[in-house]
Parts: sequence; structure tokens; C-alpha cells
Amino acid sequence: MGKATYEDIVKLLTILGGIVAIIEGILFFGGRSAQKYYHPGWIGAIIAIIFGILVLFSVFKPDNPIPYNWIYLIVFGIVIIICGSLIGGILVLIAGILKLIFENMD
Repeated sequence: MGKATYEDIVKLLTILGGIVAIIEGILFFGGRSAQKYYHPGWIGAIIAIIFGILVLFSVFKPDNPIPYNWIYLIVFGIVIIICGSLIGGILVLIAGILKLIFENMD
């Protein structure tokens, strides 16, 4: 078993964050929102789903629709948090911050 690099950890966090954002957006329509105190409604759920898909596109097809860059990850993470997917947004935001830190260390 090989050693995981920082890029593997960032990709894993980004993929998990995108999937969780999509799942939380879908759960809102089923009446099972993960957040009890804050959710901006069905428009926020749709935006969270769209940005979750964009995050996954940036990981699986880098530079084709969206560049896989730290600034995009941070912005997507903040938008996902604002749109109601707290856990998914935090995972994407952490991935963006880690990518920023590790790119500047090299």
C-alpha cells in the first residue's frame, strides 16, 4: 500500500464534499434536511446541488469545464455553505485551504 500524497487527500475531501452537498440538497426536497435551524429553501438546495456537481466536475475533468484550483474550491465551499449544505461546504473549503497551503510550500 502506497503513501497518500497531499493531492490525494485534497481530492478525497473535494469528492466527499461534492457528494455530501448533492445529497443534502436532495434530502431537502424529501423533507429530510440535515440542518434543522437554517436552510435557505428550495432555491438554496438547487444551488447546492449545482455547485456540488461543479465541484465534482472540477475534480474528475480538471481544466475542461472548470479548473481544479484552490481559489475555485474556496469560493465553491463558501457558496455551498451559504446555500445550506454545511458539511459538504466545509469539506470543500478545507480542501481548498489545504491545496493553497501545500501549493505554496512546494
